[in-house]
Formats: sequence, structure tokens, C-alpha cells
Amino acid sequence: MQLLDLATGIDFGSVGNLKEFSPTGFSPVPEETSTWSESVRAELTFRLPPLRFDLHFSVHVHPYIVESAGLPTQECWIYLNGLFLQYCKLRWSAEIAFDVTREQLAVRGNRLSFVMPNAASPSSLGIGNDIRRLGFAFTRLNARA
Repeated sequence: MQLLDLATGIDFGSVGNLKEFSPTGFSPVPEETSTWSESVRAELTFRLPPLRFDLHFSVHVHPYIVESAGLPTQECWIYLNGLFLQYCKLRWSAEIAFDVTREQLAVRGNRLSFVMPNAASPSSLGIGNDIRRLGFAFTRLNARA
């Protein structure tokens, strides 16, 4: 399991380090600066060294929105190791921020999950052939004390 470097974070672009974090629910083909989620759930796994402080996470995303097809917003529930952390409903690109106490972090490894119940495929909306259930384009995840 990959160590999450607090100085580097996770870069979801084509030359980024996303693949090091055993991603599931993300497109296997990143774009230049981002990677789309392609399911209603996208997850990353990572470990951290023992910490003496809590962490502040931020993830930069762009929601998949198609107002003309009745999809004006995307919702996201964020979980760490199965425990609820944050909920957001987005219409525009944004930074989603949340805090994690050191007690919430597992010593052997952590699973960060993004659940997007409104994820939809362009095919199902009648606007293309792409069958991936798009929720958000993820660009960057950072963690700091």
C-alpha cells in the first residue's frame, strides 16, 4: 500500500501518481490534468506514517453536469475507512475540504471513498456513446497538518 506523501499529495492528471494508490471506480485513461470517476463509487487506498496531528484534506473536482438532460448538480458522500466524513452538492468546479483526526486514520492502511449517486453516462442521457457513469473529474488531492 502506497505511502501518501503530505508534500506531494495525489495528482490525477496523465503524468500524475494516481495509479500508485490502487484506484477503483476511476477511468483507466486519465486526461491531461484530471481523471474521471466512472462509477457511483470511486476509492483510493493509502497509508500514512504515525502522526501526532490531525489532517486537513482537500480534493479539487469538476462535476459532470448536463442541465439540458436534467442533471444540474452532482452529490458526493465522502467516507474514510467506512466512516462518513463529508457531504457536498456541486454545480461548478470546487475544492472539497474535510478534516480527519489522527484517531480516524488506520495504521496499516486507509480507504478513502467518494460515493456519487447521481453519476450518469452520456449514453444513458442520450448525448453520446460513452457508457462510463461520470460523477466528477478529479484533479488533485492534498493533505496537510
